[in-house]
Amino acid sequence: MNQSMQANRGFTLVEMMITLTVIGVLLAIAVPSFRQITLNQGIRTASFDLFSALELARSEAIKRNTCVSVKPDSTWSTGWKVVDSANNTLRRWTATSTVSTTTTPTSLADVTFARDGHLSQSTCTGTVSAPKMQLDPTTTMNGVDSRCISVDLIGRPKTQMGACS
Repeated sequence: MNQSMQANRGFTLVEMMITLTVIGVLLAIAVPSFRQITLNQGIRTASFDLFSALELARSEAIKRNTCVSVKPDSTWSTGWKVVDSANNTLRRWTATSTVSTTTTPTSLADVTFARDGHLSQSTCTGTVSAPKMQLDPTTTMNGVDSRCISVDLIGRPKTQMGACS
């Protein structure tokens, strides 16, 4: 190679500016879509975590032959924990700040499973109506769906897309 060919390697300033402009335009198009994906993933993760907590509590109630509950940390929107009848925490989950949780009934203090895996009152006697927990994004955005987690009277949790009915 001659010396003049070696001196022309690399990008010119104009080529670099055009490349950065194209990258900037592509990022401006992609960022709003990425925000929607992030919010959807936060809802999906939180609903899976809450569903897992309910499944764990039910299986631990059967395994330990005692009542086990899923309780909110301070509120359902900040997180929840699985506790046994002696109030020992078996596992704890933290909810993301992009998710808010509403419950039916609104005064839902816990979801307690009796030793046979059925829903029970927090005193571990009698049955209670089937609770529902709706997970919503804290930011309203088109294309971000709520999720509903309900527990039937037999104690099986179920998750579905959309608002609780």
